[in-house]
Amino acid sequence: MHPQGLVGRLGVALGGGTARGLAHVGALKALEAAGTPPGAIAGTSCGAIIAALYALGTPGVALEHFIREQNTAEIWAQALDFGLHKASLIHGERLARWLDRKVFFGATFADAEIPLAIACTDLASGRLVVLREGSIARAVRASCALPGIFTPVAWGDRTLVDGGFYEPVPFRALSALEPSAVIGVHAGIDADASLLVCLTRFFHRSPLGRAWQRLTSRLPLRWPPGQLLRGMALAVRSYDELPDRPPGALLVRVNPPLSWWDFQKSPQAIAAGEATMRAALAGKEFPRRRQEYLD
Repeated sequence: MHPQGLVGRLGVALGGGTARGLAHVGALKALEAAGTPPGAIAGTSCGAIIAALYALGTPGVALEHFIREQNTAEIWAQALDFGLHKASLIHGERLARWLDRKVFFGATFADAEIPLAIACTDLASGRLVVLREGSIARAVRASCALPGIFTPVAWGDRTLVDGGFYEPVPFRALSALEPSAVIGVHAGIDADASLLVCLTRFFHRSPLGRAWQRLTSRLPLRWPPGQLLRGMALAVRSYDELPDRPPGALLVRVNPPLSWWDFQKSPQAIAAGEATMRAALAGKEFPRRRQEYLD
């Protein structure tokens, strides 16, 4: 069913979720099948990879073929870039070069066929940084930087990490592209159902957790363990940032039947995203005028 009332440029915000985020491909396929392809797109973490490929002119079906043809062992091989000297398991530069060479072919934001925004978090301030120019591979690498796993990325005078630490679904980054209607796709874990997340929230709200936040905020970013601890503090804080939506936007929650590391199960993730988006479009009447979403 074609979504009623959807006019103007549709903007789509894709959240993270690692392997679960491959559900975004199915969601984009469903939007195209409904005759409402995105005219602007934003992404964070895994969603940044999918958003960038889509913006560069890869439609949903081609995206599915690309994902399913990938060699999972080759993807994991990019992790053989140890970053213990940077207080992380993986340095991440090997991944950035692989993305630039094999996935994005040296593309910059100027090569995008539709407006693209990549969401990152400023490690110093904890605030949103929206990337809209420069190397797409490096922007995606920054948006995927999980402290302790992948090292943060220096971008100008800023140090950037995963955009999901600021907002799980990058609605605010998307707002910079001024869409007429907005859909967000969330494929991450159900935070309310996770015991670990609930315990983390309890710690964050406790006096000890607040003291830890104050202590880590004073650590210097030039010191790799300082980057790690400040990143961990951002991660803990982010569990209190529930996926939310702007007034009038649609937030589609996908629960693919796989874990975050199950890249070999991409068909299940894609099918879940497609079915969930199709059902959401069938029951949603979009607003006829743009709703602003501001801090």
